[in-house]
Amino acid sequence: MKRFAWLVCMAASCAPAAAWAQDDVVARAGGVAVKQSDITSLLHALDAPTRARIAGDPKSADAIVRARVAQAAVLAEAKSKGWDRREEVAQMIESAKREVIVRSYLASVSEPPADYPSDAQLQAAYDANTTAWTVPAAAHLAQIFVAVPAGADKSAADKAQKRADSLAKSARAAGADFAALAKANSDESASAARGGDMGFLPDTLLVPEIRKVVQAMKPGDISQPVRTASGFHIVKLIESRVPSVRPLADVKEMLRASLRRSRTQQNAEAYLAKAGGDSALSIDEAALKKAVDAAQ
Repeated sequence: MKRFAWLVCMAASCAPAAAWAQDDVVARAGGVAVKQSDITSLLHALDAPTRARIAGDPKSADAIVRARVAQAAVLAEAKSKGWDRREEVAQMIESAKREVIVRSYLASVSEPPADYPSDAQLQAAYDANTTAWTVPAAAHLAQIFVAVPAGADKSAADKAQKRADSLAKSARAAGADFAALAKANSDESASAARGGDMGFLPDTLLVPEIRKVVQAMKPGDISQPVRTASGFHIVKLIESRVPSVRPLADVKEMLRASLRRSRTQQNAEAYLAKAGGDSALSIDEAALKKAVDAAQ
């Protein structure tokens, strides 16, 4: 049996478990066995992107099997001690059963029609909330960072300032290789490994001290050291992006899913209100109080 053939098959939705000629054992531990159908049933409860990721990642698949084996072992031990026959456990099982039935049925009666939303409804929803699709101004930055440890005295801060001034002078010199300087000198290891590159950062995520400096820069400019609470930043502006609104074509499927979720929720709430709001409903408040008191 190929180790992960069942995962690939599952991710492609190539066949239901009931169609298999045999139900192979995927893993054993002591007296516990986990079968192919057990894992497939578990994975069917996950969303499609997660299933696809697991199908291409043997370690993730192994982790799921190990977790299932552990669960099966605990379940077997609990049953051997009659835990499933305890009154409070039986009540929880019955409650969970009711919850699953109700949720499953409610989902079936609340689902919007397949053609919802229409193109016109999508356009109207998009136009009504363009701020949700606004991409904020952003700057592609690189930095050389000189740290000033928390609680550092004036002497340590002055030393860091001198180092930052020297690095800024080198970085701003004609023909300087900013990336090489950052890689060799920056105290922020993650960006240093990329030659100081921090990628695009929305203006809203920049600390005020750096945001003010960056907004006055042009692409290619390199700043003097900028002091923040953590140290000195020598910043290079690589590229600027002005605020923009993503076109409907880019967000159409995301918006469609959002509208369907909202309509499903509305339908479910309306169905529940109708089911529980019958005018013939009567509540014995005294009996209800006794039930509440008994749970205290």
